[in-house]
Amino acid sequence: MSFLHDRDSTHDRVVNRFSRYLNGPMGKTVLENLEEGEHFILQTSEHTFRVTKKKGRAVVELLQIQCT
Repeated sequence: MSFLHDRDSTHDRVVNRFSRYLNGPMGKTVLENLEEGEHFILQTSEHTFRVTKKKGRAVVELLQIQCT
């Protein structure tokens, strides 16, 4: 049970990290180039995310976890 909880919290931390980055000074250019409601897919070696601009902010959703 704690393994699953730890795994979920790890993914939550990754989503939070991308959210902070995209909504901070470094992600400003990305948000400026998106229209309200527009989204893009971000893929890393371990995760696939959908990033949507809502109310001027980036909303990051975890879509898939790549099994390694």
